[in-house]
Amino acid sequence: VFFLQSCKDEPQVIVDSKTTATVSFDALWQGQPFQMQQVYQDDFGNRLRSDKFMNYISLITLVKDDGTELLLKDFMLVDFYGNNSATAEIPAGIYTTIKFGIGVPRDYNKDQDPAQYPSTSALSVAGSQGMFWVWNTGYIFAKFEGKCDTTGTEGQPLLTPIAIHTGDDFSYRQFTSAPFNLELKGTNHVFAVHLNVDQLFSPVNGNDVNIAFEAITHGGTNPDLTNNFMDNYLLALSFQP
Repeated sequence: VFFLQSCKDEPQVIVDSKTTATVSFDALWQGQPFQMQQVYQDDFGNRLRSDKFMNYISLITLVKDDGTELLLKDFMLVDFYGNNSATAEIPAGIYTTIKFGIGVPRDYNKDQDPAQYPSTSALSVAGSQGMFWVWNTGYIFAKFEGKCDTTGTEGQPLLTPIAIHTGDDFSYRQFTSAPFNLELKGTNHVFAVHLNVDQLFSPVNGNDVNIAFEAITHGGTNPDLTNNFMDNYLLALSFQP
């Protein structure tokens, strides 16, 4: 802040605007906002409802045109019951890429104690909100829980449980955006990341996850389902710079 003053005028205050970046995460089903506890039908004819859907996002990083990397957020637990965003002040400049991990990277995952982190951290006891396996000494990367009806008949009760809990180092995924060229200066810019939930089960380019045949995994207990779900998660992301 600095002042300009003449002999006739009152002091004029000029404030340099901060440059900030916000990364927001939301969920869609066939292009429309995804609603928790609403019943949807996938391409296999299964009717499903999600009662809990959470996942970790790690090391959200913006990359400048000179290759400089700027960490916006270390760890974030996305809960699709609410709004999910992270904002950080950044230097003005030209930015070309954004990247982040889906899950918790190896160095922070196994043989860790959540009690070592302050309560404000997404990796802490309070911040993890049940997303840590004590028996498996590692974090749950994604948790999709709910019920489904695999008959495809409208009005039938949803009785079959869905419990997809992914984790272990093999299921960590890395997202890197397509290159863009964006000059940021003196404003707040929002980067929107959309997860197309319908593509987790009936993907355009990924693996078929048919919950009529397999709908339960706890990390290594069903590694094929874990891998397929996390592969689909990565492919189901769409990004708007």
